[in-house]
Amino acid sequence: MKVLLIGDFSNYHRALGDGLLQLGHDVTVASSGTQWLNTERDVDLRRRPGKLGGALLYARLNSTLLPRLSGYDVVQVCSPLFVELKPGRVSRVFDKLKQRNGKIYLTALSTDSHLVERLSGPNTPLRYSEWQVDSCPTPFALSDVNMRREWLAPEMVEHDRHIYANVDGAVTALYEYHKIIEDAIPAERLAYAGIPIDLRKVKPSAMPPSGAGNPVRIMVAYPRARMIEKGADRLVAVARELERRYPGRIVVDEVTQLPYNLFVERIKQSHIIVDQLYSYTPGTTALLAMAMGRVTVSGGEEEYYQFIGEGSLRPIVNTDPADLDETMRRLEAVAADRDRLMAMATEGPEFVRRHNDAVEVAKRFERFWEKS
Repeated sequence: MKVLLIGDFSNYHRALGDGLLQLGHDVTVASSGTQWLNTERDVDLRRRPGKLGGALLYARLNSTLLPRLSGYDVVQVCSPLFVELKPGRVSRVFDKLKQRNGKIYLTALSTDSHLVERLSGPNTPLRYSEWQVDSCPTPFALSDVNMRREWLAPEMVEHDRHIYANVDGAVTALYEYHKIIEDAIPAERLAYAGIPIDLRKVKPSAMPPSGAGNPVRIMVAYPRARMIEKGADRLVAVARELERRYPGRIVVDEVTQLPYNLFVERIKQSHIIVDQLYSYTPGTTALLAMAMGRVTVSGGEEEYYQFIGEGSLRPIVNTDPADLDETMRRLEAVAADRDRLMAMATEGPEFVRRHNDAVEVAKRFERFWEKS
């Protein structure tokens, strides 16, 4: 099949594209490179700053870029806002893609108005999220009183509903997204695929030395603009407290805004990667680290393991946003015990091979396209 993957977050569509290429498909990835990550793409959709930048990108999408985004059997858009334009303009670009290609699907990778409405309102299907923990607003939800209103503005809601109503189906990247979206898209038009990691490029590497004068290195990774959303502000405090308790034995390294290739190299220099607080599911950073044989601190709830059918491997230090002291105890138990650290680290590559190998994720997309 001829496949177009348009838009990207955290290298998802690029890794998926590489998996699909290995299965023999003809794949084009069109994206902005996800800002500072500068991920690989075949068609560049970067927007220049300011209103003029939006006008120029919109003009390009309707002229010189349009032939390159036409004639595909399958199109996957990475979220309702799959290009950096106002919602009304994105709707018009979507309609042209639908007219000029075969089937078009949503890859549920990121925030949209439906997600915000369900996570920040009453009767949310999840015990916690970046918006609420046990029905109480999080620091992220309180950090900007206008944020929820902007996500739920009429033009945003109208656009997202237009995308949901007109895609041929949706494929979810996370357990959380699946639980939220399943009340908006019928089961026959919905599938879970997980996050793809290209295991040809990401391989286990030797742990840095630890013990006997070599400290355990804890890397806390976060995008600067999303520090509070990811809960990194609270996780940094947890890691720094352990650094204070174990002087010379634990060292904390805060990493933000690195290009993708440099980011991967930084993971190799660490023993433990602290990713995010409010997730049930390991995200891309956590999975990259696990594939490389590093312990991760991220979402690893039993609901997630049951959802993916994993009965034995538990390679993640699960965070608890309702109890940071418990999160600290879990991290301390691993950081202070080299045998436990190494045992968990050895489970990571096998977990990613079972559930997140880019080829296996691509096969899930392939099966969904064939049946829908």
